[in-house]
Amino acid sequence: MKKLKKTQTLTKITCAKCGKEYFVSFVADGHRNYYCDECLKEMHKNRKEGKIKKVFDPKNEKYMFDFICEFCHEFRHAFYAPKRENGKIMCKECESNRKLEERKRSRKNVIIVSGKAAIDSIPKKEGEEDE
Repeated sequence: MKKLKKTQTLTKITCAKCGKEYFVSFVADGHRNYYCDECLKEMHKNRKEGKIKKVFDPKNEKYMFDFICEFCHEFRHAFYAPKRENGKIMCKECESNRKLEERKRSRKNVIIVSGKAAIDSIPKKEGEEDE
């Protein structure tokens, strides 16, 4: 018996979005638009943005959530339900970073001065004299 040789057909296309030349593994008929991998990923990401998909994971026997964080723009596959802030989906990392920034903003600036400059900077009450 002869072994048949598998051949791969590559067709050169021009991406309809960015204009870059790219090779695809199928025969393109030229009657429709074709896209490179980067543009396809971007288009799929834009379509999924703002949506949360609940998926059952049989391996861990838990529900997982697929979503794209609208602050860091990363695709997440997580066991937790993401938080929505002002209608935007946020992952836990971005949520903790935002809380940390808010805490830093809410703290008052404290200036620590020691020595004679510290004593001189204390406001004196009326009628008090230096010793």
